[in-house]
Amino acid sequence: MNLEYKYIATTFSGLEEVLENELIELGAENTHILTRAVSFEGDRTIMYRTNMYCRTALQILVELNTGIVNSADDIYDLVMDVIWEKYFRPYDSFCVNAIVNQCPFIDNSLYAALKVKDAIVDQLRDTFGVRPSVDKENPNVMVNVHIYRDKFSLYLNTSGLPLFKRGYKVCAVSSPLNEVLAAGMIYLSGWPKNVPLYDPFCGSGTILIEGAMIAMNVAPGLYRDFFAFQKLKSYNRAVFNEIVEEAKSKIIYDAPPIIGSDISDKAVNYANANIKNAGFSDFIKVEQFAFGDCFPEISDGYIITNPPYGVRTDKENLTDLYKLIGDTFKHHFNGFSCWVISSDKDAVDSIGLHASSKRKLFNGPLECRFLGYRMY
Repeated sequence: MNLEYKYIATTFSGLEEVLENELIELGAENTHILTRAVSFEGDRTIMYRTNMYCRTALQILVELNTGIVNSADDIYDLVMDVIWEKYFRPYDSFCVNAIVNQCPFIDNSLYAALKVKDAIVDQLRDTFGVRPSVDKENPNVMVNVHIYRDKFSLYLNTSGLPLFKRGYKVCAVSSPLNEVLAAGMIYLSGWPKNVPLYDPFCGSGTILIEGAMIAMNVAPGLYRDFFAFQKLKSYNRAVFNEIVEEAKSKIIYDAPPIIGSDISDKAVNYANANIKNAGFSDFIKVEQFAFGDCFPEISDGYIITNPPYGVRTDKENLTDLYKLIGDTFKHHFNGFSCWVISSDKDAVDSIGLHASSKRKLFNGPLECRFLGYRMY
């Protein structure tokens, strides 16, 4: 493989190892776990493949330049070191997104983005004789900048919209589970893909759909209408079309029982709408009932679920709910591996069972524990 490019795949805290495993399976070289990200190397094809196949990546970024900065002029110089005509055509538009943390000479991300923009415009104006336009809504080229203290990193965003925006979700309950987090939870649980999967608090159906995609080997990128790399000067349509056809050919039209339930009729309707849009109506079954009323017709399987937290339910009812979860696991789900994510420690303690596995994850801004219980 020609290791032509350095990449960064971003993710949520706690999913870095899962993402690294995905990247290695796809052929990424020289992977290295970072904070909420994994760096790797490869050719242009690996960038197409990771955008298409990665379930736990948020964005795939191409590293353009890094360095130490002690002034705004240093930022300008590092941006000017990049040969921008490799990525731009004369008529291309672009946008710059900057994140600045603890930088001693810049406390405004907009100012950092402005310095980067000025350098790109100056170089391309000298190269092409025309000034490229800035378009924040629909740019051809998306540039990402990260400055932490005096460390400067410059990237090209090849994904565009975050990769958790699969494209199958047409409606959602309040506080829906993120698709990347749901896929990460399924991987961390060790679900073997050939045993039943049940989500008793299914909400919009995210865990169920991500489970079906994993079981049936459906690449998440197949739902997307567009990736940012498709607007780049270097885009190779023929190569990407081959990857799309390859992904379609790998789909397995079979799955174990994948079942969801929710006490809310709205949630059930939303879940079924999303399941239908994702193409899994024949493989996922969702019904309306309370979790305590569930009596499984199967002897073993996996429960992976995201029950209400304290931010959505008062404390007393939450404690009763989580005690019910523990009792139902114990009496109705012998032989199951049961996994729960929650941000409420007191509520989780009310489950009353010993967790055989514990992981720290984040659901949006909420620090959560992802707990596994083996019901022998």
